[in-house]
Amino acid sequence: MKKILITTTLATATLVLSGCSLAAPLSSTKNPMASATFIKSADAGTTWQPKIKIDDKKTIAGINVLSMAINPQNTSVIYIGTESNGLFMTKDGGETWSQVAFADKAYGLAFDPSNPDIMYGSGVFNGRAKIFKRLQEGQEWKEVYTEPSDGTTISSIAVDRVNSQVIYAGTSEGVIIKSTDGGSTWVNLKKATGPITNIAFDAANDYHVFFAVFQTGVLETTDGGKSINDISSKIDTTGHTSSVFTLVTDPVLGGVVYAGTGRGIFRRNGGDTWTSVNIIESSKAFPIRSIAVNPRNSREIIYASAKAIYKSTDGGSTWSTIQLDTSKDISVLKYDSVNVSN
Repeated sequence: MKKILITTTLATATLVLSGCSLAAPLSSTKNPMASATFIKSADAGTTWQPKIKIDDKKTIAGINVLSMAINPQNTSVIYIGTESNGLFMTKDGGETWSQVAFADKAYGLAFDPSNPDIMYGSGVFNGRAKIFKRLQEGQEWKEVYTEPSDGTTISSIAVDRVNSQVIYAGTSEGVIIKSTDGGSTWVNLKKATGPITNIAFDAANDYHVFFAVFQTGVLETTDGGKSINDISSKIDTTGHTSSVFTLVTDPVLGGVVYAGTGRGIFRRNGGDTWTSVNIIESSKAFPIRSIAVNPRNSREIIYASAKAIYKSTDGGSTWSTIQLDTSKDISVLKYDSVNVSN
């Protein structure tokens, strides 16, 4: 099964990621991996290759990547959102990239799971954070939501896998909103104490949703947002690990969720009890910013710490390690959910 990730360097505590300007000449890059913003493995994570080419003169090396979305039906189609260069896409699994007309800052990206022609993206246009919707590949993006004033970002978007008319979004100010009609109208759900960085659906119940609050904790709803509870104190009170950086749910097993924190990874296997995952101790020295679970095998887990990748095939009991020759930290890890040949 293929794995794809983006490498970026965290610059501030507001989820702004540092990078270089566009159009680095491909021929002048002695070590493409060092400045790569997108790398890919085709051998189950053993080796990784940079995939950064636009054409013979330009690459996406060094751009400031904020988000990534993979088409759920055609995983060769991938979009990445950047902080100052807008949106890029590939139709060949990263071999070549092209720029897509969009807002300069692209923070959140999500495909409609039932119809990937439909896609949602959040960005900043003329200083104002907005959510855009595209109805078909190649068509222009239409605004479906706007923030009332400048200065905020819409940091996360998630579309319900069961009912794709249901969309959740979170802002840098901690506001959680929801649409039940494909983005035409929105309702406010809750104001959290920090930026909403991840929104994840439970595999067994689309009314059960988790929200990661950056460096603060985790919120949970079991009724589609009618009530949202702070469950941060249940993760680990003795280790002071409410500093959550990322959160993912198991794509197959209901009730299983992972929280990457400043002090390791914690897992909930249903109910209210969280346990510490026995990851490599030295990797706890760095925030766990990205975790992925194999969509065909829940015992296979990968996570990133600084410039290394860790992989377990036994549910987290033992780990293999892969060092990357990169100058950047890893911020996003994703599995190719269709191609299981590797």
